[in-house]
Amino acid sequence: MKTLAFPKFHESIRISDVRPSRYVYYMAYVLELIFYSVRGNFLPIGVKVLGLSGATIVKVGHMVASLVVMLLWTKKFKPLLRTSVIVMLVGFVPFLFLPVGIPRFVFGLIGNMGLGGVVTGARCGYAYASNNAERLFGIMLMFFSVTIVRTLDFLKADGIFVMYVLPLTLLLMLCFCILKFKEEDLEVKEESTKEDAKGLYWALAYFIVYFAVDGYIAGLVSKSRQEYVFVIAGSVLVGVLLLAVFCGLRISTWHLWNFFFVCSIGMGLFAVLAPKIGTTIPQDLFSGLSYMGWPLCIYTLACAQRKFASYRLLKQCTLIYVLLTPITTLSSDWVYDFYPEAMPIATLVFTLTATILLLMFSPMSYQHLFSALWIKSLYKPDMELLQEKVENADRFGKYELTPRQKEVATLLLAAKTRRQIAGELGLSESTVKMHVSELYKRLDINSRAELFKKFGVSEEYEKTS
Repeated sequence: MKTLAFPKFHESIRISDVRPSRYVYYMAYVLELIFYSVRGNFLPIGVKVLGLSGATIVKVGHMVASLVVMLLWTKKFKPLLRTSVIVMLVGFVPFLFLPVGIPRFVFGLIGNMGLGGVVTGARCGYAYASNNAERLFGIMLMFFSVTIVRTLDFLKADGIFVMYVLPLTLLLMLCFCILKFKEEDLEVKEESTKEDAKGLYWALAYFIVYFAVDGYIAGLVSKSRQEYVFVIAGSVLVGVLLLAVFCGLRISTWHLWNFFFVCSIGMGLFAVLAPKIGTTIPQDLFSGLSYMGWPLCIYTLACAQRKFASYRLLKQCTLIYVLLTPITTLSSDWVYDFYPEAMPIATLVFTLTATILLLMFSPMSYQHLFSALWIKSLYKPDMELLQEKVENADRFGKYELTPRQKEVATLLLAAKTRRQIAGELGLSESTVKMHVSELYKRLDINSRAELFKKFGVSEEYEKTS
């Protein structure tokens, strides 16, 4: 019987792989996530509508706007981003200066709808215009920045800085980054295969489960308790662990996800037992440790998007995410709004159910998301869209080929047919034919035989094609 063997890695993510010229793409998503934390900790909505908190309704508007922008997304996305930025500023700037009440709620809803569109753009930039080192650098910067925000909240920070200066600064920096996006910088697959879809669907499943569980965890953490210091300690500990894993230890992300689920179950269990044991320290420590899921799910999903997703597949996944929102992301809000005393047992039941379901389907998730065929790319400077891409990059250097032409040339030299190339790159055969024609023009040749000759492929290898 074969045992699961995790791969050995020979490359590492290094800080030198982070390209300063691409900062707008990884920083836009980072700024949005930090603003999300500031908004939740220091910018309350403060009203209820039809029994639901204003924060819940605002979250719905945010998600709907994000879906609409994603469904309208094309390669010419600049007008969508400009519109989203304008709506975000029109809403949030008045929101910051209004007292708690209906007007503040209305402008908060408008601002969050604009932010929904901005998030869609930031997510695409983070996935399609950044490499692995930039994604990891950005998500760890976000994680530790959010930990600082939570610490400020724990210390009861208030005043001009956290209520006006910090959110306005984040908003302006976010707008600057989004408006600097260039349409030609986002390299996206033209088509995705069925196997691609399976990989992305599983990455999305873990993403959805994390944010569903996180909603319950957040609803149980009381920032008025002195024990909140253990939440901060747990958060810092897992941040250091994640950096060590991706930059040296090479522990499989499969194990990291298992660690997250254990911590989440532990948090729910100790929340139920807290009245009996007389302390919330274990509950708060496990809560902090469970924050590992935030950077882990964002980094994993973004890498999966880069590896597998065309815009068409990404739109399908966004639609699935929004349709599942009522029973995942929003279910914890409803419990907290109507039955707050049931949060501990609801957290434990929900987390156990999610974990058991994922374990039941773990052979499939391992095959499509955690196997050596895909997971090794997470620990390299960038995702490998083609196995031979790195090995053959230098041979094309002097010809000034586009990345797509290099991929096509590599597969042609590997004796692949046009149909095989189409399947491997997720393109139609007609598109491959067009790329081959452009490649031949750039190389000043007329046939595959001339291509083989130009790059010194043996006569025997040529005949196998």
